Amino acid sequence: MPPRPPRPWGAPPPPACAVFPCSTFDVTFTATLAEPTTSSYLLKITNKGTKACRALGHPIVTFGDLDGQATERGAAPGIEDALRLEPGQSAYAGLMGGTNDGKGKTVNSIALTMNTESDLKQTPLKASTPGLYVSPDKNSVTAWMNNAEDALSL
Repeated sequence: MPPRPPRPWGAPPPPACAVFPCSTFDVTFTATLAEPTTSSYLLKITNKGTKACRALGHPIVTFGDLDGQATERGAAPGIEDALRLEPGQSAYAGLMGGTNDGKGKTVNSIALTMNTESDLKQTPLKASTPGLYVSPDKNSVTAWMNNAEDALSL
């Protein structure tokens, strides 16, 4: 197969679908307490790579050594409209905690993997979340957004 010719100067960039989904290998991750009374956290990823990637849908968040994961809160754009992260750019999601109702458990850490819409193996990224109360079916996470305020207000 002959090599592909270089893109001429001024030519449009490749279509959006040519930008691959972000995986845990492409990003750094932090979780910051946003609301102490409900133990809600702001999740932030930053593209640490040299190429753009897309933050698809909702992050997949698990809680310490507990089974299960946060439920998805709100709608997420399709792959064509998913948030494109250039190198160094960040995306945000809100992890909604809950008040202690006596039916759950407090955990001190979470793990995050990215939605890649494939079976790509990922290494979970971990963050400290002191005092995060996990109540069955009450913890939810928003889709990735381009600013922290929107991620926490959904």
